[in-house]
Amino acid sequence: MKADEGAKKQIEIYRHMTGKDRLRIAFEMWEIALAQVRASERALHPELSDAEIERRSRKRMTGGAVGSH
Repeated sequence: MKADEGAKKQIEIYRHMTGKDRLRIAFEMWEIALAQVRASERALHPELSDAEIERRSRKRMTGGAVGSH
C-alpha cells in the first residue's frame, strides 16, 4: 500500500469513529509525542532535573505557549 492510500484509508476509518473516540486517539498521540520529546530532552541534557525536562518538553510541544503550573 502506498503512503497516500494508507492516509486515505486512515481518514475513512476516522470518519466512522465517534467524536469521543477521535478525541481519545488525539490525546493518546499527544502523550506518545510528549514521551518522545521528553526522552530527547533527557538524552540531550542529562544534567537537568525532571521538572526542567518537563518544562522544556512541554515548551517544545506547544511552540513556547506553556502556562505556569
